[in-house]
Parts: sequence; C-alpha cells; structure tokens
Amino acid sequence: MANITPNRLRALRHDVAEATVRAYGAERAYAVALNSAYFVTDARSWFDVEANDTDELALPVIEEKKALYTDLKAAKHSNPSTVWARVRKYGREEAISAGLIVDPKAVPTEAGGSEPEGENSYRRSPLLRNQEELLALFKFNDKQADLPAQVMVAQDFIIEALKALGIDPRT
Repeated sequence: MANITPNRLRALRHDVAEATVRAYGAERAYAVALNSAYFVTDARSWFDVEANDTDELALPVIEEKKALYTDLKAAKHSNPSTVWARVRKYGREEAISAGLIVDPKAVPTEAGGSEPEGENSYRRSPLLRNQEELLALFKFNDKQADLPAQVMVAQDFIIEALKALGIDPRT
C-alpha cells in the first residue's frame, strides 16, 4: 500500500466533494432546462415518460434520454439510468417548486372529499379541485383492464368534464 500523506488524502476527499456538488448542480440545471423545453402539466410531463411510451410528448423525451446516455457512456459512466432517474426527480421537484404542477403529496387520497389537514394542508379553488379529482378518476379508470359498462360510459363523461375544465387527458 502506498504511503499517502494527510494533505494528499484531504485534497482527494475535497475533489470528490466538489465533483459531487458540480454533478448535483449540473443535474438540477439540466432538469430545469428540460422543464422549459418540454410541456409540464399535472396531467403529464416529460418526467412521467417511460421508455415504452410512444405518444407525441414521449418521442422527443426518449431521444433526449438516449442522447444523455450516449454522453454518459462516452464519459465512462457506469450507470446512466441512475443519472436519468435523478434528473427526472429534480425535474418534478422543480416543477412543483415553480407551481407548474401540484405536489401529489398535498392532494388528498381518501374519497371523503374533505380538505387535507396537517403540514400539507392547502385550500384548492373549485376549478383546481375539480380538475385534480376528475383527472385522478380518469387515470384510475384508464389503468383498469376490465371496467364495468357503467364506468366505461362514465369515463366518457369524465373526459368531457375535463375538457370543459381546460384539460384534454388524451394529450
């Protein structure tokens, strides 16, 4: 084992810390830029795109992800997917912070319809409450494999209600 001086070890430790700070800042800045480059809404945003998505929003995001992977692999990064996961996380955090989307932790999950209490408590306007709750119903129904006929009919009305509130859930 080589004899490492305390000063050399301190310098190397400092380099690791500085590289971590630079990487964190670069990933955050990239996420903010992606929020500007791609559409961000409560309905669906670039950071919600999965590898197998093929819609209009997904294609440029998937191309951007591939370009990032190419750059990371060229830099000999061992796991580009962890970087992409952090960038997506930071994009969501920045969108919430900027008020572009609602923090999902602040939206009540129980069907009782009462306003949430505690540290995430906030008052929603009637418009926002209707948008959020109808969108949650739409997403739930859309993920189901076998809906009763009555719910399938209701889903059409939910889509129309969302459109009346300014949201097209199919885009």
